[in-house]
Amino acid sequence: MMAAVSKSLLGSLLLAGVIMGLVTSSEASVYDVGGRDGWVPNPSESYDGWAGRNRFLVNDKLVFRYRKDADSVLVVTKQDYDACNGGNPIQKLEGGDSEFKLDRSGPFFFISGTPGNCQKGQKLQVVVLAVRNVKPGPSPPAPPPAIPPSPLPPSERPTSPPAPPPSPSSNSTSGTGTQTTPSPSPNPSHPSHSSSLAGASTITLGLAAMILGGAFVY
Repeated sequence: MMAAVSKSLLGSLLLAGVIMGLVTSSEASVYDVGGRDGWVPNPSESYDGWAGRNRFLVNDKLVFRYRKDADSVLVVTKQDYDACNGGNPIQKLEGGDSEFKLDRSGPFFFISGTPGNCQKGQKLQVVVLAVRNVKPGPSPPAPPPAIPPSPLPPSERPTSPPAPPPSPSSNSTSGTGTQTTPSPSPNPSHPSHSSSLAGASTITLGLAAMILGGAFVY
C-alpha cells in the first residue's frame, strides 16, 4: 500500500516539475528536512508531504538533523526506496546533522539507516527541477521600407472632362465687378437715303402731270 502511495506521489511531483517548467537558480537554498521534527521515525508530517511544499533546485542543500550514533541517512535507488531496503545504498550519511547537496536535476531517494525506521515513515523523496540559463530573445526584424507608388504614364493618366461653354444669357463675373453682355441694337436708318426717295417721288409725280396735261390739249 505504501509503495503504491509513493509511486503516485512521485508521479505527482514529476508532473508538477513539468508544469512549472525550467527555472533559473541564482542562489542555493538550505532546507532542514522535516522542519522542527528533524530526521525521526513516525514524523508528525510525512516527509513526502513536507517535500511537496517546497521547490528544490540544483545546488540546494538538505540538512538531516538526528542524534549522533543513533541513526543515519542512506541515499538509495527508487526500487530500494519502495522496498525500504538499506542493504545496497548509493551513499551513507552519518555523524548527525548530515548535509546533502542536490547536484543534479531529477529525483532523489533517502531512507533511515536504522532497520525498521523506514517502515515507520522515515523516508524521503525529492524532485529537483532543471536549471535553464535565461538568454535575451532576438530582436524582431525591422519592417520593410514603404515603396512609393510609381507614376502613371501620360497615356494612362486620368483626364478631366472639358468645361461646358458659358450660356449667352449668363453674366460673367470678373473680380468684384459684374459685366453684362449687351444685346444687339437695330441699325438706324440713314437720312440721306430717305431724302433720295422723297426726291424721286416728286419727279415721278411731275412727269405724270405733264403727260396728262398734253393729252387734254389734243
